[in-house]
Amino acid sequence: MNMEVHLPSTIRKMNQEIVLNSIKDTGPISRTEIAKQTGITKATVSDIVKTLIEEGLIYDEKEDADLSKRGTRLHFAKFAAYGIAIDLGGTTLHFGQFNLAGECMARHTVATYHCDTSQQFLELMAGDLEEFIQQSNQPRERLAFISIATPGIVDPTSGIVLEGSPNLPQWENIGLGEFFNRHFNVPVTVENDVRAALIGEMYAGALQKLNSAVLIGIGTGLGSAILIDGKVIRGAHNAAGEIGYMMFQPQQLYAPSEKGHYEMICSGSGLEAAAYETLGRKVSAAEVFEMARNHDIQATHLIQRFEDHLAMGILNIISILNPEKILLMGGVTSSLSLPQLNAKVSLHTSHVKDVSIEISELQHQSALQGIAILGLKQAYPSLHYMNDKQLY
Repeated sequence: MNMEVHLPSTIRKMNQEIVLNSIKDTGPISRTEIAKQTGITKATVSDIVKTLIEEGLIYDEKEDADLSKRGTRLHFAKFAAYGIAIDLGGTTLHFGQFNLAGECMARHTVATYHCDTSQQFLELMAGDLEEFIQQSNQPRERLAFISIATPGIVDPTSGIVLEGSPNLPQWENIGLGEFFNRHFNVPVTVENDVRAALIGEMYAGALQKLNSAVLIGIGTGLGSAILIDGKVIRGAHNAAGEIGYMMFQPQQLYAPSEKGHYEMICSGSGLEAAAYETLGRKVSAAEVFEMARNHDIQATHLIQRFEDHLAMGILNIISILNPEKILLMGGVTSSLSLPQLNAKVSLHTSHVKDVSIEISELQHQSALQGIAILGLKQAYPSLHYMNDKQLY
């Protein structure tokens, strides 16, 4: 005799999330094993499983099986839907297609568009996104979310870039969320790119299992993202971590800068500007590092000054936040001398403030991974990713 299970909606919802995530994280798994693992009664598990199968979030490995049987194993339907994550950089745009398990199925990279207006930029971005979906051969109706990591100060609630990057056109008060929601009719998540990278490193990189860490992104610009005591820190107006605006000299107080004085010194574009001033010709940041490796005196001086300022910034961060790890990412970091940087920092730290400084192995992939996780959390609140961390 079949017995229908009726539970109050709140308890039912909680139990359904527990069962769903048990299958996602430990499946394939039988109904009996779920009941043992979760402490939920077998009858309730079977009832919830039936609902989840109807919703397409899980499936029974035996399609023709009697779904009331507890011996068959259940799988998470990670390919039931997908989302597109975008890492929007000053020199490149990275697109990634992610399934419901947070796994990247396809990637595509294009050069950042040279436009006069943000509207032109967004139209080109939407066109490339549409083409990426078509080339992936995934049905458009299975697109469940779009998530965008962008430079600048972002309000994740409204999906608006409040203050943008000088490396992008008119990148201020941009309704990214509204624009892509209107074009693709799916939930859109928007977050600062370095903060997205922090979450990606927490999920799949060097910051797994840590509760306090700082990620410093050194690319065309300069920024950081902060994890303290298991919580991602955003600040009163989502501007926490904007270290590009830190100052080191009194005269900087009287010379306002759109880019930020620290970014002008300690970024790829800042290094290139310093090289142009010193060498009298246009040289890329990578070339400056290469010249220094070949013992060019002027280039060596530029790199030493760059690393000195980076060490000072790291020391200030350590003094304020006391993180377990400082993780560096961005194009410039592949050329940095970690031993020299660590030596400079260790001159001013004690065992209480001792910190590990590392270079990200994921690099730009971390922002794609992180923004995909945030998109999944918004589109599927019942699915749990890094439940022990407070991402908002």
